[in-house]
Amino acid sequence: MVIIGAGSAGLSAARTLIAEGKSVVIVEGADRIGGRAYTESTTFGVPYDHGCFNVMGPSNFAYLDMAEEWDFDLHRMNGAGETVYVGDRKATGTELDQYDAAWGTMTSALNSAGRAGLDVSAASVMPDSFGDMKFAGLSQTWLGPMDYSVDFEDLSVQDWWQSGEVPSRYMIKQGYGTLVARMGQDLPVILNTPAISVDWSGDGVAVETPAGTIQAKACIVTVSPGVLSAGSIRFTPELPDWKQQAIGNLPMGLLAKVTLQFDGERFGFGKNKWLSYVVPNDMPAEACYFLTWPFDFDIMIGWVGGEFGWELSAAGTDAAVDFALEEVVKMVGSDARQHFVTGHLTGWAENPWTLGAYAAAMPGHYGARAELAKPIADRLFFAGEAVAAPYMMLCSGAYMSGESVAQDVAALV
Repeated sequence: MVIIGAGSAGLSAARTLIAEGKSVVIVEGADRIGGRAYTESTTFGVPYDHGCFNVMGPSNFAYLDMAEEWDFDLHRMNGAGETVYVGDRKATGTELDQYDAAWGTMTSALNSAGRAGLDVSAASVMPDSFGDMKFAGLSQTWLGPMDYSVDFEDLSVQDWWQSGEVPSRYMIKQGYGTLVARMGQDLPVILNTPAISVDWSGDGVAVETPAGTIQAKACIVTVSPGVLSAGSIRFTPELPDWKQQAIGNLPMGLLAKVTLQFDGERFGFGKNKWLSYVVPNDMPAEACYFLTWPFDFDIMIGWVGGEFGWELSAAGTDAAVDFALEEVVKMVGSDARQHFVTGHLTGWAENPWTLGAYAAAMPGHYGARAELAKPIADRLFFAGEAVAAPYMMLCSGAYMSGESVAQDVAALV
């Protein structure tokens, strides 16, 4: 079997197939394994996850079990708490109640629409009163760009409604990417070897790479819809129209990190806490929300998402870091500039192996996830976070998708 992509889904699929006694090879275009789970310690001198960050999934899932078995340091994020600013001051108790009310109004409307089976824009089902609520903009920005990687108006109600419950959320001190790399360290991966084409016209498949062509009985494709949509891999014959439509209806959203390092000053922010601020209700907002001092490291991890995330990523690291730092200055004053050390912008927007953060179904097209998941001719299979419903958008979902598809392949081939 040949697997395209050594991210969470591809590594999981390989582990599963090997356990079933199958011969497997993974081809990976990048110079490392892990895909969107990537940890490095060079930028800030501490483990820094460029991508996957929250270890979450159903009650029991493989990555949590692995982290515990291998003695990774876990911090449970449930109830982490959020500090909310209104301009240069913290929100009052009354304002926090207003925030709760806005969040409740938003989620209640989404739940009602989801329960009714509506597959429309999240913004379209909000009651008229929502737009007049002081914290509507903050609520929409958290849920849309910062969670689902698209603006609220581009969020599918069904993507929200169908998302699986995640009873627990954790951070890993050593990094989520470190855990994924440990999981896949002994698997048969050929790095720096992108798939150029997949010929599935015969009884099996032929995957062309710069290092040669690999013949196999079946192929599991785990690259993102962004890569598929860009035509980075040529299929012969072309993928059926229904498959191409599914890919087109699952565009990549963007959630980029703009992380700031300081000299030890804490500005009164607690460690492992969320930090946000009021934004205008006119969407989309220009916002960067933070996690302050994870594991007491001297960094504030900021997130920018949706269209603003794409725009800021295109503007480059200096512009993104300047924006994030000025947002901190607005909250705590110019003193923040004196304590600032350095900053970093993650590069998922232009990364050729992802072309975005994760897939977000267009309103009206939630069913594209199931369509993309369908195999073709019992020899071309698809796995990854985009087809991992109800745990789409998650590293754990990608793992479960790869495992499930590999079991199907093993039973057929």
